[in-house]
Amino acid sequence: MRLKPLWDIAFAATLLTVLYWYYTSNKQMQIVSRLRQFLFYLGIGVLALMVVGPVPHAAVNTFWVHMIQHISIMMVISPLLILGSPFTLLLSRPESRAGRIASRLVQVKVIRLLFHPEVGFAIFLTVLILTHFSPLANAGMRSANIHCLELIFFLLGGILYYYSVMEGNPQPHPVSYSKRVISLFAMMVPETMTGFFLYSGNRVLHSLPENRTMSMGLSDQHTGGAIMWAMGMLIDSMWIVLAARDWFENERLLAEAEDEH
Repeated sequence: MRLKPLWDIAFAATLLTVLYWYYTSNKQMQIVSRLRQFLFYLGIGVLALMVVGPVPHAAVNTFWVHMIQHISIMMVISPLLILGSPFTLLLSRPESRAGRIASRLVQVKVIRLLFHPEVGFAIFLTVLILTHFSPLANAGMRSANIHCLELIFFLLGGILYYYSVMEGNPQPHPVSYSKRVISLFAMMVPETMTGFFLYSGNRVLHSLPENRTMSMGLSDQHTGGAIMWAMGMLIDSMWIVLAARDWFENERLLAEAEDEH
C-alpha cells in the first residue's frame, strides 16, 4: 500500500499555515512566553516528521511505525501544542478573521461541551480503542486514506483531552489541579493496557501486506505493542509530574497570599 503524495502536500501546507499564523500573531501580541513558543514550535516540528515524508509512508505498511505515529501525535505532540498557548493567541485577537470565527465558535454549546474535561477524556479513550480494537484499525492498515484520517483523529482527540489538563489557554470549564493529576493517572491505564494487549496477543489484529507472513505480522504487532506499553508509561509519567508541579506551585502561591493577609 502506498501513501499518495497529495497527503504530504496537504499536511505540509496546513502546518506551514499554522506556523505562519502563530508566528505573526505572537509577534503582534507578544503575550506568549519564549518557553511556550519553543514548546509549540517543537510540537509542530515533531508533527511534521510524523505526517510528512518517510515516516507516514512507512507507517501504512509497518505497524510499529504506525504506533510511533500514534504515540507521538496523541501523547507528545498534542500536549506540546496546548502548552504553546495557541488558543490564547487565537482568542486575544477578536479583530482578525480567525479570532472572529473562534469567538463565535466558543459560544456554541456543542463546541464548548467538547472542551469539558470528562468529554475530552471520553473522546481520547474512544479514539484510542477504535483505532486499535475495531474494524477501523484494520481499515487503517488497508487504506492509506483511512490511515491519514486516523492521524487527524489522533491529533484532535489529543488536543481535546489535554486542553483541560494543561495550563496556558482560556478554560471554558475550569479544572482543579487535583482533578488534572487524577485524570492523567487514569488515562495511563488504557494507554498502557492497549500496548500490553497488542504485545501479548497471539493473533494479528490487522491486515498484512502481500509480502508479509503471519509470523512477520505478529512480530510487527508485538513490537508496536511493546513500544506503546513502555513509552506510554514514560510519557504519561512526565505529564503527571508537570501537572503535579503546577499543583504544588499553585498551593504555594495561595499560601503566600494568605500569609500576606
